[in-house]
Amino acid sequence: MAELVSGKKVACSYKEACPHLNFEPAARVLAQRDYLSHRVDEMARIMDLAREKIETLQQENEDSRKEKESLKQELREANLKVFKPNLKKEENKKKRGSSFGHRGNSRRVPGRIDHYVDIYPARCHRCGGKKITLYEKSFEEHVVEDIQVKTVTTCYRSHYGYCPECKKVVYPVRDGLSQSGEASAEIAPRSRIGPNARAIFGYLRYIGVPFRKVVKLSQDVFGLAITHPALFRFETEMAKNGEPLYQKIKEVVRHSPFIHADETGWRVDGKNFWLWEFINKQVALFRIEDSRGSAVVKDTLGEKYEGVLHSDFYSAYNDNIKAEGKQKCLAHLLREAKKIEEKNSGPNGQEELFCQKLKGAIKGAIESWNEFHRGKKTIEELKITKEVTKEKLLEVLFVPTENKDIRRLKKRIIKHQNELLTFLDQPEIEPTNNRAERGLRASVIMRKITFGSRSVHGARNHQVLMSILQTAHLQGTQPLHTLLYLVTNRGDSLISFQEKPDKIRPP
Repeated sequence: MAELVSGKKVACSYKEACPHLNFEPAARVLAQRDYLSHRVDEMARIMDLAREKIETLQQENEDSRKEKESLKQELREANLKVFKPNLKKEENKKKRGSSFGHRGNSRRVPGRIDHYVDIYPARCHRCGGKKITLYEKSFEEHVVEDIQVKTVTTCYRSHYGYCPECKKVVYPVRDGLSQSGEASAEIAPRSRIGPNARAIFGYLRYIGVPFRKVVKLSQDVFGLAITHPALFRFETEMAKNGEPLYQKIKEVVRHSPFIHADETGWRVDGKNFWLWEFINKQVALFRIEDSRGSAVVKDTLGEKYEGVLHSDFYSAYNDNIKAEGKQKCLAHLLREAKKIEEKNSGPNGQEELFCQKLKGAIKGAIESWNEFHRGKKTIEELKITKEVTKEKLLEVLFVPTENKDIRRLKKRIIKHQNELLTFLDQPEIEPTNNRAERGLRASVIMRKITFGSRSVHGARNHQVLMSILQTAHLQGTQPLHTLLYLVTNRGDSLISFQEKPDKIRPP
């Protein structure tokens, strides 16, 4: 520092250590003041920017809150609607209702009228006058179909008689006739629940209604009190009556020209069992066993099956089972290829090339089979299709790839190469095992509702009754009629078994 003394510039003696500045150099203090002043200005600018950002975020938060409340209100209104809105894109929307040119149809008037109800006008609906003159034979008819829910109580009186030949008292037996000619076999012996009720209860059971809900439905709808142990007893009696028919179904399955086989899980008293199914166009056989091995297949079809065994790629149907022919489910190969394609969805990869070639070969063979059944191809053309498909599958196997899933699928194709195209040699064979999967559907739904069987005895009842019901359904018999015949121990007259049909021969 310097000051003017008598017109001369004199240096300050406290320049390097001023007592007023805590003995700090004046230059350093001035430099610190300038730096702090600059920092204050910078922090003030940052605070202004932060304040603006906070105000912006607060406004966005308020807008989001309002939008959330609006969406909640729309959701509440949508949940109250009976029909949910169609959220598809405009270009993919399809006009509701029947297609253009579709002929309308209405319910037909029944050919049988049980009874008539005549309704007459009590007063004039215009002026209220009560003196109405009726026109003779002038009326308007309106036919209504309805269900009459009624419990009928019947008392069967068995009359005794005297036989002059053996000189003994006789009484009606099950093969006798009532006075009206009704067969006594229709009467359930020593039971207070009639055959119609038993058949209806069995029908409810086998469309997936548990025993306890059947009890409630019987009480609420029919006014008939019943207990679930009684329902189980009825089921056991029906299964016992159907046992001879069940054995006949097993025999028919063993000697059938082709059979579809599949299996699914089934719980018996909390333990893991397996529900096996063997089905074709004529019969269906169910077995509940504690094994999932090939021994069950051998016991059902014999040491060597003389037909074509249709199944998936599960090992129980493979080398240990001898058959005249085998057809593996091609739908399983298509699903495997689709999974691999979705898992390795890369741009023009070898995995995509493999899957596209495999699906193209299989779908082409199936389409040729469908055209044959539509009358557009001959058996000779199917044989040509088989050779072409073999070449396509060979090309598929030579697609280079290191993918472990594809290598596993290649091994499966090589192992079962003679069991993939049997349906092109014998067109009565189907290319997929969809028939078996459809046949298991009813039991799978029942399993989800009832969780299986509580005992081995109940599992036995299920396999017998389900086999008879499915077989009768395949032959066009209503389930209720089937159960009614089983209740009266006449189930063997419901189902007919044809002889082994000839295979389709080339013209």
